[in-house]
Amino acid sequence: EELLIDFCELVREHSGENLAHAVYNTLNTCGLKGHVVAINVDNTSNNDTMVEHLEMLLQQDFIEFSPPDVRIRCMPHTVHLA
Repeated sequence: EELLIDFCELVREHSGENLAHAVYNTLNTCGLKGHVVAINVDNTSNNDTMVEHLEMLLQQDFIEFSPPDVRIRCMPHTVHLA
């Protein structure tokens, strides 16, 4: 089952750091910090930066988060680029 938990406008640039803050705020608002199993995103470098920065934000709350284990690259994007 899928559920969209948030859809927010990024006022500033779509940098990994700004994306991480948006994701962190959503996780915090919805009470989901510490419950993330996977993040499915495309292959852009700002998404690499986003999960790395999200790790730093969650570590400040003493929440374990591992970007290599959590980030899932979007298969259709990968196939399309091949």
